[in-house]
Amino acid sequence: MAKNNKQINSRVINLGCRLNFFESGMIQEVLDKHKIKETIVINTCAVTNNAVKKSVYEIRKAKKMFPESKIIVTGCASQVEKEKFRKLEDVDCIVDNKIKTEASNYVNDKFALENPNRLPYKISNYQNRTRAFLQIQQGCDHRCTFCIIPYGRGSAFSLPVGEISRRIGDLILRGFKEITLTGVDLTSYGNDLPGKPKLGNVIKRLLLLHPKLARLRLSSIDPAEIDGELLELFQYEKKILPYIHLSLQSGDNMILKRMKRRHTREVVLSIFDKIKKQRDEVKFGADIIVGFPTETDEHFNNTLELVKSCEISNLHMFTFSPKSGTPAAKMPQVKKQIKDARYKDLLAISSKIKKKLLHDKIGQTQSILFESEKQSYTDDYFKVRIRKADSCFSSISKSGEIIKVLVNSVVEDQLIVDVV
Repeated sequence: MAKNNKQINSRVINLGCRLNFFESGMIQEVLDKHKIKETIVINTCAVTNNAVKKSVYEIRKAKKMFPESKIIVTGCASQVEKEKFRKLEDVDCIVDNKIKTEASNYVNDKFALENPNRLPYKISNYQNRTRAFLQIQQGCDHRCTFCIIPYGRGSAFSLPVGEISRRIGDLILRGFKEITLTGVDLTSYGNDLPGKPKLGNVIKRLLLLHPKLARLRLSSIDPAEIDGELLELFQYEKKILPYIHLSLQSGDNMILKRMKRRHTREVVLSIFDKIKKQRDEVKFGADIIVGFPTETDEHFNNTLELVKSCEISNLHMFTFSPKSGTPAAKMPQVKKQIKDARYKDLLAISSKIKKKLLHDKIGQTQSILFESEKQSYTDDYFKVRIRKADSCFSSISKSGEIIKVLVNSVVEDQLIVDVV
């Protein structure tokens, strides 16, 4: 194939979780800031065997489409299965997953060395973004039997409180009205720091230090690590937006034990009950694995009942796929047709719950952080599309602003609204 003399802009191809997506944005900023050309970065995922295969496919596809470009690989798959990715002819460089947002990894033509004590990269270019994401934690010290991620992300590492405060202050000065705190195991924050500050206590301190911080979200949290202070924030602090996403995985105690999770269904029901009694507007989302090894109909029905009881409206559902190197891969597996049937049953329940909650909003006035006319989100994390806008309403000037909307109708999983 003839060489194209025109250099292409560098780009990042993202696979996997929301944290990977966030980090891919940081890597893209590094490439843009340093004007790096002819470079493709593949941010891989290792959550399942299929995710690893997809990562390899994307590497080969990128090299075929851009044969003159340098192919840099990072992410969990290349961390967990380094030799596999090092042997790929299309790969020019592998960047250690723990420091993949450091600029030196992309400026230098060598494999990055591990340095787990580096602070997470501080993103500075927020053009075309309406909410800010702030990574305050990395890695995981737990060993759930289905999960390979700790081997790809390493041990838990927390951003010092003072650094979090500085970064929040910078984001507020840039005009952001909403910040999402994120991490691999967010609620384990502080276990590696002097004094072991807990997430709830840290958030309280940050809100006192930054009274101009109007809206705060948290990414996925572990029910086992919701202590009294964090629970109190969800109950009473209006700056904490009314949506909680739980790393639930199952609603059955025996399956949770075999997963090596540290919570029970009773803990989840208690959290739901305590929060809803004080703040009824809070909605819940959760991660659920369907068809975990040894899961029976009774086990699965307990998950269904928990989802119903807690009115979990935003489910991230995964059909169990055995991941090589994890204990769960060696356990007795559930047949594929059974897993598929259970997935459909859970999807039907989830859709019914979401439909009800969406229709309950018809006729209500809601506050939203405006992103675009096609899609924004309510405070409790339902998708919103603006039906029509007044002639004085400017999408550009309103981007990132808090606006009032009236819910008119529901189409599929989206609220159709009018600007008030």
